[in-house]
Amino acid sequence: MHKKILFVSFFMLLLASCNSDENPAPKPLTFEPELLLRGWTYDAILWDGTLYAYDHNPNCYRDFFRFRNNNEQVYQFEETTFLNTICSSSQTVLTWEPVGNHINFYFGAGNKVDTYEIISLTTELLTYAIDRDIDKDGKNDHLIITAIPYDPYSSYGPKTKKNIQLKVFPTKLKF
Repeated sequence: MHKKILFVSFFMLLLASCNSDENPAPKPLTFEPELLLRGWTYDAILWDGTLYAYDHNPNCYRDFFRFRNNNEQVYQFEETTFLNTICSSSQTVLTWEPVGNHINFYFGAGNKVDTYEIISLTTELLTYAIDRDIDKDGKNDHLIITAIPYDPYSSYGPKTKKNIQLKVFPTKLKF
């Protein structure tokens, strides 16, 4: 009888340690990650109820980012921003992971650095939300960003431009 109680106790402990909360089922995606696989450029930013144009350097290519996923660049994200009038650039390379309604970004082996909440994604428009302290008040501001396809080096397809008359957003978006 004592052995049965020990066995039942051990079995219950084993079941408790294999709780399904430790490995929750992955959240179903609300967007098609394949539609991300191209170059994009920032187009417009909605901040605090006002729609702004992104401030691209007129002497350079537009600031842009790319999502890749192939044998050589597995879930690779690259962002390029042009810093001055001679078009010096800064590039950030991260890995990305689609999860539910968002994309997680990682630097190195598992160090999560950012999240984009995907609002809408088609072949012609990417709309996502991020939180950044734009006005330097110590609190994150909620931004809605639209991006359009852009491929300055002809890696993906034709260049796309959009002409909207908006005020210029006051700062660059960077990781």
